[in-house]
Amino acid sequence: MRLCKYLEPCIYDLLHSPIKKIIALSILVVSLVISVWLVTSTVVKVKLLPKPLADNFTIYVDLPEGKSVYETKEVTSCILRHLKDEEIITDMSVFLGEGAPVDFSAMIKGRVFDTGENIANIVVNFKREDDRDESSLQAVHRLRPLIQNGCTMHDVNIKMVELPAGPPTLASLVLEITSDDKEESMEALAYTIEGMFKKTDGLVDIDVVNESSYMQYRIVLEKNKITASHLQLDQVKKIMYLAFEGMDIAFANDAEAENQIPIHVTTNKENKTFQTGSHEHIMIKFAEITFMNSLGSLVPLSELVMIKEERNGHKIISKNLTPIISVVAETDMESQIYPLLSIRDEIIENLAQKYDVEKTDMLDLALTDKKTDEHFKLHWGGELKLSMDTIFDLGTALGAAIIIIFFMMVVYYKSFSIAGAVVLASFISVGGVIYIHLIWDLFTSEIFYMTGTSLIGFIALIGINSRNSLLIIDFATQLIEEKHLNVEKAISVSVYTRAKPILLTALATILASSLLATDPVFGGLGVALIGGTIASYLVSLFIIPIIIHGSFLKKYSKGKINDSN
Repeated sequence: MRLCKYLEPCIYDLLHSPIKKIIALSILVVSLVISVWLVTSTVVKVKLLPKPLADNFTIYVDLPEGKSVYETKEVTSCILRHLKDEEIITDMSVFLGEGAPVDFSAMIKGRVFDTGENIANIVVNFKREDDRDESSLQAVHRLRPLIQNGCTMHDVNIKMVELPAGPPTLASLVLEITSDDKEESMEALAYTIEGMFKKTDGLVDIDVVNESSYMQYRIVLEKNKITASHLQLDQVKKIMYLAFEGMDIAFANDAEAENQIPIHVTTNKENKTFQTGSHEHIMIKFAEITFMNSLGSLVPLSELVMIKEERNGHKIISKNLTPIISVVAETDMESQIYPLLSIRDEIIENLAQKYDVEKTDMLDLALTDKKTDEHFKLHWGGELKLSMDTIFDLGTALGAAIIIIFFMMVVYYKSFSIAGAVVLASFISVGGVIYIHLIWDLFTSEIFYMTGTSLIGFIALIGINSRNSLLIIDFATQLIEEKHLNVEKAISVSVYTRAKPILLTALATILASSLLATDPVFGGLGVALIGGTIASYLVSLFIIPIIIHGSFLKKYSKGKINDSN
């Protein structure tokens, strides 16, 4: 192919050479196929809901049921020791046994309603973004292993909760297990799948949303022995509550205090802490607490109570009146779709010996135990549902935009072929969006994902590309009808004439979009507009002329054109 020095003779030569047109269209098709391969092969990764930057995050501390507040405090103190020397942290607030100040994410997760001695919440505040060298996402990524590996006592589960990527969900990755059969079988399946979660790269803060079973001791007051010991039942109850829980017995007044200061009385930590969970040890502790009866004699508490060992009452979590156990996890600098697909394949492969596995809606699965015939449904929730809703909504908007533009072009040009050429050229040029994400990822320290805002860029580019096509088609039509130029000459002159104004508007779009390119949420939109605009410009110059060439030849008769010009 002869090197074209000028745009007009280059386009004119291109339109007169079937071989060159085939080569140009072949390059276009190959580039589109490669762009699709880049996404499906995960060279360009997709994450529809990017996480925003923030100046704080929350640490959820969960100990097994039955742990005391002292053990919970030991874990929180360990976390504070690991974080206190971090320069980017300004302050931290610890909430023992209660939820942190209400936020929307905590309400969706149900965290604000969780209370008990075995839980705690720590709110960590960072310096302002301009005063630190790393983003909040990078900071949490760095601090997570530091805390989770350094504070492992008491079988604690520590989660680092950031601002949600979209509307808050229970977690980034949620697998809901439901069944109408035995709850024990559901638990066994859930903990088996939890092991698969833990082996999957990119997943952190893994947990099973299900109350664990444990043995507990119930104290039963023996009324007959209390009465025979010349004691009152109410007296025993109050002294026991005073010893192990404590109560306010009086108030101190202070002129500088807004309210009365309560005087709280209880036994010390050592006397009310059980180092072992044995029946004998508890009775030894109770023997140290004595009551003075009406006869002036001291009666030990161990003679007035009976201890029963029993399993805790198991809470049943349900959804739509169906018992449910959820396996949850967060993603650490990764999109949730890739670990999800990996775990799904592992479930199908590894559980096939015990269960009959059936693929159901979307990525969901149905399992049937081969021996007991128990049925289980595995439904993916969390950010996946939001992502699917995003794809559906934006896909619908993209389809509607293409259809509306097509019929507008049909009405305007009174030609289905030209209208189809405009829409086709507008659609194929968005392949540049994928390539610019690949290029941008090479120059960023973190993975640069295609996001939901990138899809918004797709929709915006349909209008931009259609405008470029209209400029060339309208001017070519004017040259044919008014100047009586032949089709090839008119198209080449139109491309050459309109190339400069199209380039200027493209540069304006690129420069304006570059301001968004570094934003963690809207960066996908900015980069998509940059890549799509560049691709649109190239398509307008070299592909649009080829696509409309045949339509123009059919529309205009040879008697109305002039080859001399």
